[in-house]
Amino acid sequence: MNELRWFTWLFPLLFIVHDMEEIITAKQWCKKGFKQFIPLPITPFGNSKSTAGLAVGVLEELILWILATLLGNITGFYGLWYGLLAANIIHLILFHIVLLPLSYRHYVPGEVTAWLTLFPCCYILILAQRVLNYSAVEITLWVIAGFVFAFVNMKVLHKNIQQLARIAGESE
Repeated sequence: MNELRWFTWLFPLLFIVHDMEEIITAKQWCKKGFKQFIPLPITPFGNSKSTAGLAVGVLEELILWILATLLGNITGFYGLWYGLLAANIIHLILFHIVLLPLSYRHYVPGEVTAWLTLFPCCYILILAQRVLNYSAVEITLWVIAGFVFAFVNMKVLHKNIQQLARIAGESE
């Protein structure tokens, strides 16, 4: 289990790398008003042009991922961490590699680092599975739990992006 402790911290680190691209590029990308060629029921970044709001949202997510990592490393209970890492991989593939680039037919913030962080995240998940030896049922339950947790959190963040911008002291 000791070898897993070091690798668990790569998840928050890779998350930071990916979300830095989004924070840096989202405001300009949103201002350009790219047309969706294939309508999707989601709007990237809650349709906000606020770098500060996005940054506060990313900080909140980062704190949750760090807490899940700490929980795993302190207690040996890695289920939540495992599920959140799997949800992150699904997010990278589904949104940044497939749906949003196809929908907009243009670069989408986070697309480059989605490709760069996808493979290390998959490697970490495989390594964790070798160490934790979860059954197929446990994997399924933790992935569903991680996905639901991350999805609900993301919906709340996107809905409240304007308020997050005000908290950070930026008006749009």
